[in-house]
Amino acid sequence: MTVGNTQSIDALRPEIWQKELYADVIANLYFTENGMMGEDDNNIIQIKPDLQKQKGDAITFGLTARLTGNGVSGDDELEGNEEKINAYSESISINQKRFAVRLEGKLDEQKNAYNMRTDAKSKLSDRVQEFVERQAFLKMAGVGNTSLTDVGGAVVGADCTWSNTPDVIPAADENTGYGNRYLCADYTSGTTSLAATDLITPALISRLKVKAQMANPKVRPLKIKGKNYYVLFVHPWQAFDLKRNPEFAQAMRDAEARGKDNPIFTGALGIWDGVILHEHEYVPFLDVSALTNDNFAGAGGGTACAVDAFRAILVGRQALGFAKCQNENGWVEETFDYKNKTGFATGLIGGIQKIMFNSKEYGTVVLDTSATALL
Repeated sequence: MTVGNTQSIDALRPEIWQKELYADVIANLYFTENGMMGEDDNNIIQIKPDLQKQKGDAITFGLTARLTGNGVSGDDELEGNEEKINAYSESISINQKRFAVRLEGKLDEQKNAYNMRTDAKSKLSDRVQEFVERQAFLKMAGVGNTSLTDVGGAVVGADCTWSNTPDVIPAADENTGYGNRYLCADYTSGTTSLAATDLITPALISRLKVKAQMANPKVRPLKIKGKNYYVLFVHPWQAFDLKRNPEFAQAMRDAEARGKDNPIFTGALGIWDGVILHEHEYVPFLDVSALTNDNFAGAGGGTACAVDAFRAILVGRQALGFAKCQNENGWVEETFDYKNKTGFATGLIGGIQKIMFNSKEYGTVVLDTSATALL
């Protein structure tokens, strides 16, 4: 009997790479690594995998408000005094996004010692991951301005309408300085009077938390080991100001370590008043000197900001929905130029949207502040 080596079947290789790439994308997402993303409702991003098993162009979330009735006492009749559960739904549409790379050619591959296929997979995985994370922050913040840039000047808002039209903050709230799901650092005059000195402070974080608790319907906090917490995403420039704030700095020095085994704590900047702070560069930035529409909503909405602004995002449960679909074209290999050049492509089919309840954010409250310029 002849003994030989078992070889993989060529036709199965793209499928294997597809599964590996998609698994890498989901596993390495910032929200996954920090324990914020999952299929149950005690997550900031709730995954709905329904379209992995069936065809369709949207997923619908059923949402209900907490009961507020007084019930009955003693032997009073309960029948006929039942409370109605207020229920609403949120639909998330799906779309496709694709990325591709093409290698220089067989000679170039011969010259390079590293595996260019593996490198291409890594680069594409990182790009899809970045896209999903950027989508999450744009949607949660209610960004509709397609010309929005990051602090380095790169346009990052071009895809803010991908899969679903973002639900923006009402212009009236921005103009006033506060609303049901909105707070401005200048909460007496609004964004048109925001000054360079209106930095993020511990007091604003506490005020934002109270707004989430008192909102109607209230933003449901995350339940972690029997305790309630909110999460606040801040931009690195806002984090810089917090670290220099004497009250915040002292609180961080006095704070005892807690929840070390929970990723939502271990990756945090700190905890203030039951709010876990996370620093992320994708928290939206508004450069008023670079934009025609100097607001986060874009053309046709929003109130102009007087100075450059950053939109911190406080979240509770089900702030965002992620419609997860089959990705049959998750890894495609093609050859060109008489098979001298090889190209690789990957795609994401799905949908991302901020969850709304009766036209109000179900799990999100945002805060606009200025920040110390670090560039």
